[in-house]
Amino acid sequence: MIDFSIWQDPETGEPLAFNRARRGFENPNTGQLYPADSRGILHFCEGEAGSDIAGSRLYERGRALYRALCGGGRKARNDFLQYLHIRPGDRVLEVSVGVGANIRCLPPEADYYGIERSAEWLDQCFLQKRKHRLPLHLCQGRAECLPFREGSFDAVFCAGGSDLFSDCEAAIREMVRVARPGAPLLLAGKTAQVSHRRRLPFQEREEIVPPVDLLPSNVTAVALADVRCGGLYCLTFCKAF
Repeated sequence: MIDFSIWQDPETGEPLAFNRARRGFENPNTGQLYPADSRGILHFCEGEAGSDIAGSRLYERGRALYRALCGGGRKARNDFLQYLHIRPGDRVLEVSVGVGANIRCLPPEADYYGIERSAEWLDQCFLQKRKHRLPLHLCQGRAECLPFREGSFDAVFCAGGSDLFSDCEAAIREMVRVARPGAPLLLAGKTAQVSHRRRLPFQEREEIVPPVDLLPSNVTAVALADVRCGGLYCLTFCKAF
């Protein structure tokens, strides 16, 4: 069951209250409504939700490549998901949830939240949620301003989308903010090796490197590993107490 206490206005940081009459979460101070659609998906951004349409299409292609590289099998995804150490009853957030394929490979006894900026990926994720009866609550929003209160999650991760954030440092800072002290966090992404080999449309941009230098000061136990034969990096860390 969705927890009504963990949501906040992504623009102001103020607490939100659920307004049943208006079918969504409302900021009592400003009247701003973040609606839930007929499927129960909350919307904290509109339209393309990226910096521009071209950027959003680039994001779609990058996520599609990650999906092809990682594959759909549980064994392939467990190469990096194993570092999360999720326990029964944990509340877990996946940033850039995509089609929900990672959630299918995680313990079903936990409570999962997924945020995604792409409406197209959310549509597919909802179908997967319904088909596989995933314990997953979905919302549309931006990683750079998460709609959750500080310390809301027992684990937070992002696989395959962090290199395409408009502001990766801000997104990581937000992921740390919404994690509880001591919670594990994980970032997995494509390596430069894969980007060049597959001739990605964004390979002319800055070199893709694990964002170790972007981690905030309030994290500990930082570790970096190569997975999938060097095709992906796996950056793990914990929020400091």
